[in-house]
Amino acid sequence: MCPYCPEAKKILWEVAEEFGEKIQVEEINVLSSIGLEKAEEYDVSGVPTIVINGRTKVAGVPTRERLRKIIQQELTP
Repeated sequence: MCPYCPEAKKILWEVAEEFGEKIQVEEINVLSSIGLEKAEEYDVSGVPTIVINGRTKVAGVPTRERLRKIIQQELTP
């Protein structure tokens, strides 16, 4: 089990709550065959990785502030 994934997941869900219905979160388990296929599709080379709009945006555990900023930038047209 990845020692960093639980913290990254916690931060992601906390920040996602702040944005409400503006964003959707999907958790992918790279240890499953379907999850591995999705990881390859998104070119994920390590975990934890946060993909936004089909592009890798954060590799590793982000700070809440950094993740908020990245999501806000993606939501701004």
